[in-house]
Amino acid sequence: MKRLLLTILSLYSLALFLPATAQTQAFLSGNEQLDYSIRHNVFPGNVGRMSFAGKDGGGDYSVEATLHASIAGVYTLDCVYGTTFRKDEALTPLRASRDYKEKKYWAKAFYDWSAPGKVHMDVTKSTRPPRDEVLAWSGTVRDLIGIIWWLRSLDYSGGAPAVGSQALLLDHDALPVRIASVRKGTAKYKSQVVQTLDVSLAQGDKDALQLTLIDDARRTPLRFSITLSFGTIKGTLK
Repeated sequence: MKRLLLTILSLYSLALFLPATAQTQAFLSGNEQLDYSIRHNVFPGNVGRMSFAGKDGGGDYSVEATLHASIAGVYTLDCVYGTTFRKDEALTPLRASRDYKEKKYWAKAFYDWSAPGKVHMDVTKSTRPPRDEVLAWSGTVRDLIGIIWWLRSLDYSGGAPAVGSQALLLDHDALPVRIASVRKGTAKYKSQVVQTLDVSLAQGDKDALQLTLIDDARRTPLRFSITLSFGTIKGTLK
């Protein structure tokens, strides 16, 4: 009995000093469905919708995101994103895909992170034949969906965390990114006031992504804002 009590006490003491990884990555356990209304900062009203479907694969986690947008009845955009990462502390990216349709133009891409320091890309576009590329990068490269889920998993208790060399993969370019700022605040969601974290991700001196997370174990994205070449796309959780 004495040995059992000492064992329990030892385990309890150890738990006090272990990082709360399971708590900060609670969204990786099970499945989740997140739906957003999409707006553009120039054109009034809703311009589309975006949904994320997360699936627990045991040792990994995959997210499929679908986006539909129509601006002024002239410009239309349909995208299907897929990203899979390992369920470890760094959410190591494994693979990603993108099916992109804009009017009559379309592109398909598949990204494979199996080789350390490399991003293998299989890209097909309507205007040219398929090609295979290898992109060398000294840090971690993530696609847009992977970056959002990775930001959900970080420890913000000390402000903006140091995250090392990270890059955002857009088409066939890896663009270095950094966490510019983290601010705590509050917001209304479903008639309730919730605690939030406002995270700003930058490329150089320009904003790349603004993300408002509900500050709880799941870190659900409440709002996001993505800077485009023309204006900004903003999403709000339904």
